[in-house]
Amino acid sequence: MTRTAPPAVNEPTDGAAALLRAAREVTLAQARTLARHGRHAEAEDLLRALDPDAVTLDLLARIRAQQGDLDEADRCWAEAERLAPGTAEFAAARARIAAIRAGGARGPVAAGTPARRVGVPLVALVMLALLIDIRFGGGAPEPAAPATAPVTVPASPSPSPTADAAATLDGLDLQVPGVRVRRSPGEISVAFRRGLFRRDAVLSADGRAVLAALGARLRPAAGRLEVTVIGHTDASPLRAGGEYAGNMELGLARAAVAREVLREASGVPTARISVASLGGALPPYRGAGADAAARNRTVTLRISATGGG
Repeated sequence: MTRTAPPAVNEPTDGAAALLRAAREVTLAQARTLARHGRHAEAEDLLRALDPDAVTLDLLARIRAQQGDLDEADRCWAEAERLAPGTAEFAAARARIAAIRAGGARGPVAAGTPARRVGVPLVALVMLALLIDIRFGGGAPEPAAPATAPVTVPASPSPSPTADAAATLDGLDLQVPGVRVRRSPGEISVAFRRGLFRRDAVLSADGRAVLAALGARLRPAAGRLEVTVIGHTDASPLRAGGEYAGNMELGLARAAVAREVLREASGVPTARISVASLGGALPPYRGAGADAAARNRTVTLRISATGGG
C-alpha cells in the first residue's frame, strides 16, 4: 500500500506566509519612517530583526551613507547586488561611492571623516542622491502579495504632512488612562500600559474599556483619520492543536477584535482601519517574565490623517 508523505512541518502555509510578508512590510515601513527622521539606531534595530535580503540591505546601506560610513554602505550594497544581481539602483549607488573615492579621498572614507577630505560639494550631492529614495523604498522590487492575503499593510506615513492633516493630529486629545502616546511628524503611535487580552483574542473588561475610551477621543476627527491596528503576542509558542496555528495568526485575531471596538467607539470607517500582526516579534515590552508576557497580549496603533475632511 502506497503512503502519501506528510507535508513538512516547518513549511509555512499560504496564510502563514502571507502574514509573515505582511509583518515584514510593516517593519520595513516603520524602519523607513525612522530613517527619514534621522532615528538611525532605531531603524537599524528593526532591520536587523529581519532576515537579510536585498531590500533590507539597501535601506541599511542608505542609513550608513547618511552617517558618512561609505565603506559599510558599499559593503551592504555589494551584498544586496549579490542577492539581486542586475539591480540598477545598487550598481549606481556603488558607482557614486567609487566616484567620491576617485575624486580625492585617499583610501576608505570612514564614519566621521571630515568632509574637507573628499570635497564638501561632492559629498553633499552624492549623499542627496544616495538618500533621496529612502522615502520611496528604492532598491530591488518586492514580490507582490497574493490577492487572498488576509492582512492590509499600511503605506508608510508621509514625512511632510499637509497643514490640514497636521492640524487634525494636533487637535486629538488622546490622554486616556492606561495609554502611552508618542507623536512624530505625520503619525501618532499608541501603546497600552497593560495587556488588553486576558487570553487568546478575548478582551479583558479593562482592555475593552480603554479601547472604547480611546475610540471616543478619535470620534471628532473620524472622517479624517486612518488607523492601523497591529496585533502582538508574547514570544511563547502556542500549544499544538489550539485554535490558532501560531502567534502571527493570534496577533491578527487580536488586531481584528480591537478594530471592531475602535470602529464602534470612534466612528472611523472600517475601510480606514487596517489590521496587521507582528506576533511575538518586536514586542512592545521586553522581558521574559509573566508580567512582560501579560503586557504583550495587546495591540499597538498607528494613527495618521488625511488632508481633507
